Amino acid sequence: MHEPPIAPTPIRTPERPARLYQTEAIVLSRMALNEADRILTVFTPAHGKYRVIAKGARRPTSRLGPHLEYFTHARLHLSRGRELDVVTGAETIAPHLSLRTDLTAFGHASHMAEVILRLTEERQENAAAYHLLVKSLALLDEGVDPFAVTRHFELAAMTMLGYRPELYRCVECQRDLEAEPNPFVASRGGFLCPVCRHGTSSGPRLSVNAQKYLRTLDRHGLAAAVRLRVPETLREELEAFASSYLRHVAERDLHSLRVWHAVTDTPSSGPPTIPGLTDRDPDRGRTPG
Repeated sequence: MHEPPIAPTPIRTPERPARLYQTEAIVLSRMALNEADRILTVFTPAHGKYRVIAKGARRPTSRLGPHLEYFTHARLHLSRGRELDVVTGAETIAPHLSLRTDLTAFGHASHMAEVILRLTEERQENAAAYHLLVKSLALLDEGVDPFAVTRHFELAAMTMLGYRPELYRCVECQRDLEAEPNPFVASRGGFLCPVCRHGTSSGPRLSVNAQKYLRTLDRHGLAAAVRLRVPETLREELEAFASSYLRHVAERDLHSLRVWHAVTDTPSSGPPTIPGLTDRDPDRGRTPG
């Protein structure tokens, strides 16, 4: 008696992603490619940070251009390409106009974009960081205190990206920190207590009020922080702390806030040029208007 033949197992080929797709995005930076086209770096909820090309976006008559300005929250229509995906259409969700017309808002928005550019990997999904950026840019656009919004963004972003600083215990002995100036050691990601800091190369000490502000942000969020009166000296101390830690994590300087400080006392007809966020034309060596 013959056994029935065994049917061959069908070979399943992996499904290719659809050539056309849509995504929400924040425009982090852009660069002139030639007379007509731009390369954008966008941050998306499902695909993280990556570069795309917007053909014809530099032309005055382009329908894409107005939807692809710095910090715009947009819905993009894209076609997958060999090297870069191509923007085929776009609609603005939130233009965030004040982030490009107000010098202070522009400086802080540029810093947030630079944090994402420097601390995230290409095509690495991080929906939480995306929604944090969307919310933070919206708050800046609404006129909420940019200092508080930026400090909250920095702390939340570092937490989401795996660089959360230890704010409550000594990173050496794990004892609770006392209410006194304690040194923050960027390479250790936290503070050292008076006992453990002796004989070590510790970082600059952070005042009691600076430590309290960071813990308020951590425990109670932005809503509590915006109600605090923060004198200028404390603002400078907290910004220096954040810059130092971000420099260590990114392994390079972040320029946006430093450039903003350099130009805020100088009359200007428009936003400053921020390294990494420029619209420089590589063919002509100039920044188009």
